[in-house]
Amino acid sequence: MNSTKSLIEVKFISKRKGRGVFAKKNIAKDVIIDIAYIILISNKDWDLIEDTILSNYSFEWDDPKCIGEYDSAISLSVSQFINHSYEPNIKYDYDYKNKCIKYITLREISKGEEITVNYNGEPSNDSPMWFEVED
Repeated sequence: MNSTKSLIEVKFISKRKGRGVFAKKNIAKDVIIDIAYIILISNKDWDLIEDTILSNYSFEWDDPKCIGEYDSAISLSVSQFINHSYEPNIKYDYDYKNKCIKYITLREISKGEEITVNYNGEPSNDSPMWFEVED
């Protein structure tokens, strides 16, 4: 497997959209482009950060072994800068055992193409977002 550094990079897109993640070279379908290790956020700590900018970078952690104590997490990787799309080119899978998220290509991605994921979890889920979607 190629390292994340050789496959993807973070670039500034625009003031409104901020940063994004882009392919540094052509990437085949079904390739893991990033493994993002996470920090679990206790429900008590969530109460402290819920109204801060950090809440925009957190996500639900649905590990059955943690429900009720740790329902949120933040990842420590460039994946934090992957933007949402209703037509994503990658998906993510939770690895509860290793406390990480694996980002996997859904199709071939061309060099220079922005990497996008559906924040709703399932690539085809078109539920509304809490922000205005800009594709």
